[in-house]
Formats: sequence, structure tokens, C-alpha cells
Amino acid sequence: MLEIELIRHVKVTGKPALYGCTDIKPIASENSRLLKYLVAQQKSAKAYQTIVCSPLIRCQVLAREFSEACHLPLEISPDLQEMNFGCFDGVPFDDIPFDNTPFSEAQSPSIKGQSRKLNELSPLNELSPELHWSQLEAFFLAPAEIVLPKAETLAVFHHRVINAWKILLAQHIAIATKQTESKTPRRVLVIVHGGVIRMILAHILQLDWQQASWHQKLQIGHGSLSRVFVSQPYQDKKQCRKPTPEPHQQQPQYLYQQPSQQLHQQVTAIAIPLLEDF
Repeated sequence: MLEIELIRHVKVTGKPALYGCTDIKPIASENSRLLKYLVAQQKSAKAYQTIVCSPLIRCQVLAREFSEACHLPLEISPDLQEMNFGCFDGVPFDDIPFDNTPFSEAQSPSIKGQSRKLNELSPLNELSPELHWSQLEAFFLAPAEIVLPKAETLAVFHHRVINAWKILLAQHIAIATKQTESKTPRRVLVIVHGGVIRMILAHILQLDWQQASWHQKLQIGHGSLSRVFVSQPYQDKKQCRKPTPEPHQQQPQYLYQQPSQQLHQQVTAIAIPLLEDF
């Protein structure tokens, strides 16, 4: 049994914008409050066994501080970083013109000095196309159909996040299965982004991640927690046990074979705010 808690990073220091692969710092005071909550949680019966996080600094700062404070192992998962919004990534909304005034992301002083991950998808050293607010509006209305200049497609984003999620589940289910003496679920803390959490929830709930309404109407607040329980299907060992081989037959490598069934995944909480009392 696994209990995975997905926490979105706190607010960042920049102006309102689409912050995807742009590596921008979190607000220190809010990060400290969330760290205080996590440390207090660790002293309770609901202690975490491990931490997984996005490679972006707005997630890593909290993850590393919590890992060091409570001596927990930390895994950085590159494929759990936010969607790459291409030329619009990190550009403050106030800097994007509503009319036909020419604008390039290189003109915005707000994004100078900010590093990016996934640079191969949106290199800043190439001539940037002109940006207009109408492009963003079209993307917001049909995110699966509209691709922003030099951006990652929603389909590619979905594929890498869900693939990373499946790998995470496989790794920790294997660990939890070996820890048969424990009656409590293995608890994993995952510190990531709003877009990543939406994709994971849509996958578990079997909802259409391509719909604009899913991304617009599901509010995943900064510093909020979503919880997922994961368990293996019931297995009858008697039915799965292989027959005893004849003496002349090759001995089997194992006596118990697990059926290739899907894991049971259940969402038990979505976007619970954690910073109200800390």
C-alpha cells in the first residue's frame, strides 16, 4: 500500500506569468511556512519515508530543506517538471501586448537572468517570434490543439508526466511489497507543479486531460496538497501457485507469480490548502 501526497510549490518571486521551464525562485517566507508544516507532520504518525520532486528550484528548495531537516532520501525526477510554454515561458502577462504591437520575449526585462530547463525546446539564443495576447487566448481555449511558439505540446507533456508517474509507482510499490512486516502504508511526498498534478489526477480519475475546462476550472493552489492511495489488487496465492513439476522437468525460478493487473489508485483529497494555519 502506498500513500502519495502531491504538494504544489509555493508562489514564486516573479510577476504573474506562465512559469513552466523558467527556473524562478519561490517566495522564501511562504516556503518557510510550508517547511514548518512538513516538519510538524513528520513528527506525527503520518511520517514520510521518502521525497520526490521536480528539478526546478521552486520545488527543489523546499524538498532539499525538508530532506536535510528530517534526514529523508530525496529523488529528483526530471520528467515531473512543469510544461514548457516556449516563447511565452516566464514572460509577465503585463508585458504581452493586446494589440498588434510587435513584441519579442527578448525585450522583456523581467525574464532576463532567469535560467530555464528543457532549453532544447525553447532556446533563447534563436530569434524569437512576435508574441501577442491573442496567441495565449487561443491556447487557453484549446490547449491540446494550439501549440505556443517553441513550446512543448500538451500531448508530449502528458506523456512524460504519466510515464514518470508510472515509474514512480512501480519503484515504490516494489519497496512497499518487500516491507511486509509494516501494517501502515508507505508514504511518499511528491513536490511538483500545478500542471503536473492536474495531469496525474486526470489520469487516475480517467478524465479528459485535453479539455480546456479541466485546466481552467480545477484550481490547484500554491502550497496545496492532493492525496492518492495506491494498492495492489487482491491476489489468491493458491490460484497463482505453479503446479509441482515432474522430476525430469526444469525447476521453476519462482513459485508465486503475480498477475499483470492494474494497480488500484484512489484520489482521496484534492488541493487542500496547507498554509492557512502556519
